[in-house]
Amino acid sequence: MRSFAAALLLLPAAFAAPRAGPNDQRGPAMNTLANHGYIPRNGIASFEEITLALMEAFNLELIFGANMAANNMDLLQLGKFGDNGPDGDNTVFNVETLVGIKKQNILMDQAANSEFQFAARRMNAAYGEASFLLNVFANGTTKQATLPIIGSFFRNQTFPPNWFRAASPVTGAMNGVAVSALLAAVPTPPGRNNAQGVYVADPAPPPPFNSSFGCAAYFDQLANTPGVLVNTTGIFKKNVELLADIEFQLASANPGCTQKVLPFGPAGE
Repeated sequence: MRSFAAALLLLPAAFAAPRAGPNDQRGPAMNTLANHGYIPRNGIASFEEITLALMEAFNLELIFGANMAANNMDLLQLGKFGDNGPDGDNTVFNVETLVGIKKQNILMDQAANSEFQFAARRMNAAYGEASFLLNVFANGTTKQATLPIIGSFFRNQTFPPNWFRAASPVTGAMNGVAVSALLAAVPTPPGRNNAQGVYVADPAPPPPFNSSFGCAAYFDQLANTPGVLVNTTGIFKKNVELLADIEFQLASANPGCTQKVLPFGPAGE
């Protein structure tokens, strides 16, 4: 982990090249954290380590960072919709770029997978991760997520040169602005392919969880988290309750999302 002095300077920790291996399933953010020593490089990290690493390296606000830890590019679209920047025309990611990417992703996945599912919880995660490009990966000094910056995170899995984290903590509400823009621009409701391969919308959840997409995603997440976790004991039970509290704190920011639920899904989900 970084020293206290390095933390004050808000500079990335030293990079160490990852070891080659076929089993690394982490995304670019987690790999970048590991490669710079914010979390163990062996792929085994505790919830607390991941949360603290997200807060320190990317300046994520506590609840938002904890929620991301709990729920562990298409250049053509960038060329069409990207803003102009210091690296040339159409080299800066924006909401329009994310919309184009997600539309293309959904069309390709739905056509390629006869059992394609895009439930509310998965849509929320996918759009939230896409929004990271603008809110978390952007250089804190320029507020821009440029092609070289995103390439460094996704291709090299290291902090880009002269990159600084956001000056103020990145919150779920801030990321939610881009998520809302994606929801408004991508005309695909939560749903799945039926037996004929036709995409159909999922039924709406019961009140009050139908009050917003964020609340519906919260309900869907808990409905697909094994309910047997509620019957655990000791520190395991405390951790289940902690994570459920974190999920609800983020969801309750949506107007009308006032009812907390504990995991109630089938075992094995």
